[in-house]
Amino acid sequence: MYRRLLAALCVATLSACGGGGSTSPAAPPTNPTIPTPSPSPSPTPAPSVSGDMLALAPSRGWNYQVTSGSTSLTVSLYSDPDLVNGINVLAGTAVTGLVPTVLTSSTAAESAAFGGLGLTKSSSGYNATAEVSVGSTAAIPGNPLFVASTLTQGTTTSPYPGATEVVTFVGNVPNANVCPTPATGATVSYTYPGQGTTIISYVPGCGITQVVDPSNEKFNLVSVGTYSSIGDLSTARRVQSATLADTARSLLGLERSDFPAAHLLSSFLRRP
Repeated sequence: MYRRLLAALCVATLSACGGGGSTSPAAPPTNPTIPTPSPSPSPTPAPSVSGDMLALAPSRGWNYQVTSGSTSLTVSLYSDPDLVNGINVLAGTAVTGLVPTVLTSSTAAESAAFGGLGLTKSSSGYNATAEVSVGSTAAIPGNPLFVASTLTQGTTTSPYPGATEVVTFVGNVPNANVCPTPATGATVSYTYPGQGTTIISYVPGCGITQVVDPSNEKFNLVSVGTYSSIGDLSTARRVQSATLADTARSLLGLERSDFPAAHLLSSFLRRP
């Protein structure tokens, strides 16, 4: 106890203890300085990207290629030039083999068409309104949001019961170098009941740069162009005129239901 007390006094008086000789007057005790706590760092916001994720424009086309085993496929998506009741139509046409585009003529595009998707655009993004494939036409109840105009990494949404969309990544997405103006993009995972998961990458102002279907086949964007000589496709006319009665007929088996609304996205770029 004595030694502790002596040590405390030595510190308090700033003197050399145990050395003998004269001592200086004791300095008054000082109050210890209480450190100011540092503010907690603000959480880093999740990365996000905004813009026109599909970049639909009259007669614009996107060309994709995929190889699975010994089989190769070229898929071209085509934005029909004319809107009906405000509906844009993204038509799909495909041929076996790796070629620059399927959009070589209106006849070629029509003969190889396998489906189409009706879309309406707003400040929120693109909503899906109707779809068509071989033998099946359907209006999509509720017009679910196909892709939002702002995609934030980690965001999870449900366009309709049972379906889940997750923005898994924002940054340099696959095949962005093909875009006229490469930029930051986003990758979105779409899971539909009983249909597995489809993964789509977007670059604003360019469109879809890659699609990975539920069987892990990767459709890679190889070029983008304008194909004004193609004109309107019959697939587009069917999509724009689809009604809920068509949906009911498809679901009841009165039409071939190759392309039902419950998995419009995961089937959209599948092999024809």
